[in-house]
Amino acid sequence: MISKRTPPAPRRWLALLFLLMQMGPPSHACLICLPVPTTSPADYLLESELIVIAREDPGAPYWLRIGKVLKGDASGVDRDFFLESPLQPGPSLNRNQEVICAYGSPEGRSQPEWARVGAADVTFTPLVHEILQRGEQWKTNPKERAAFFAGHLGHRNQQIRTLAHLEVARAPYDQIREFAGALSPEELRSSLQNFRLTAWHPLYILLLARGGEPQDHQLIAGKVRSAAQSKRTLHLAAWVTGWIENDPEAALEFVEANYLSDNRRDAAEIRAIFRALSVHGNRGHVHLRDRIVKGYQQVLAQHPMLAPGIVSDLMAWEQWGLADSILPIISTPPPGMDQASLLQLRAYLRKAGEVTVRDEQSTGTSYPGRALGFVLLALLVAFPVGLSLWRWRAGRRRKVAS
Repeated sequence: MISKRTPPAPRRWLALLFLLMQMGPPSHACLICLPVPTTSPADYLLESELIVIAREDPGAPYWLRIGKVLKGDASGVDRDFFLESPLQPGPSLNRNQEVICAYGSPEGRSQPEWARVGAADVTFTPLVHEILQRGEQWKTNPKERAAFFAGHLGHRNQQIRTLAHLEVARAPYDQIREFAGALSPEELRSSLQNFRLTAWHPLYILLLARGGEPQDHQLIAGKVRSAAQSKRTLHLAAWVTGWIENDPEAALEFVEANYLSDNRRDAAEIRAIFRALSVHGNRGHVHLRDRIVKGYQQVLAQHPMLAPGIVSDLMAWEQWGLADSILPIISTPPPGMDQASLLQLRAYLRKAGEVTVRDEQSTGTSYPGRALGFVLLALLVAFPVGLSLWRWRAGRRRKVAS
């Protein structure tokens, strides 16, 4: 389908800095089991102005004609419309099939366009009607949307099953935890053996971890131990998340000893560990945050490129104790770290300095900590002031030269 997007408008550094200073918690979606693309057919159904059942022209496979309107008003739209690709590749005796299409501007696109949602079969079409009926209710109760689709994870219809998987995978981790039992342990084990379903394996792993079967808990722990030996990273974040879910003490001890304390681990391995820790710190075992923060300190020392993601968590959790680990990264940024990331780190240091000074003023504690706070604030103030002074002097030199 034709998709044209306009480039985003330029952002001013001041606005970006303000945004970073006001940074809230990270996205609610589970980052462990969310595949790409993240836009689901349900998004098109709920966000588009017009939903229709159309029929493909047997003589012109790129063209369809509106047959029935399910949502919106088609009076201002041509009844014949064009899709970028045919609905079925190659010759077919079933080119006259009916399909559900959406017309609108999802994802902020500048111009409305047509998108194919799915085949209008006897099973999928009633579900489309139900989705459209529940749309307003889901706006006020978003959790009900994922819960609705969790009941369709094992549906026989391929379209419905795929839609349900995507919707559930986009739910926050704390809600995914509630869907234990949506698929039986036997179904989950079988699906994990199917390489064709590898995109959904992280979701199956998280659901399996919430089950009560000891053999599944042993399987999950064994996968992490095996990955540590082989340096395998496929679905490592999901396996670690699952192990922390059902045995946090053993899992964290292993991660700390075999990953966080091992400076031979590459960035992909540590990135997977970070994602698992982040998911639990945000929406899993949140009581482990203090221990997770200690793990983050080890990560920062060996893999400073992960600092922006770590700082996002620290700010959301109001954990200000890693300023001394962030400061060297700002002083000597790793190659490839962009200005937006550095601004984010400075925002964290600024807030950490303010908290340090305020806390020590209220408790009357010793001067070294207070000095650290003032040093952090001075660095953050000196940078923009020095930059402005340099620009003023450069402008003055140009003025004198002219």
